[in-house]
Amino acid sequence: MEITKVASSAFLIIQVLAAAVLIFIIAIQTTKSEQSGAGMGGWGTIGGQATSQISKFGLDAQLTRITTWTAIVFFVVSILSAYLEAIVRHAVK
Repeated sequence: MEITKVASSAFLIIQVLAAAVLIFIIAIQTTKSEQSGAGMGGWGTIGGQATSQISKFGLDAQLTRITTWTAIVFFVVSILSAYLEAIVRHAVK
């Protein structure tokens, strides 16, 4: 029973960190309108026009991969956390 509490706490910490990383990475990525120049001054993201320089160095592709893997980690941890919680609740009854 104690191990499930520790695992649940660990999953919660990983889930919160993954959510924070996702929010940050998504906020700094350029939008489609910024990439094509059709946006109104680059107001699509928090970074604005400054983030359009990222694509010159290939960081957009890296940010996309990081976003994908962080989202996968977030969803897997969420599912495992829900499953663990269901086991704990079933064991209590």
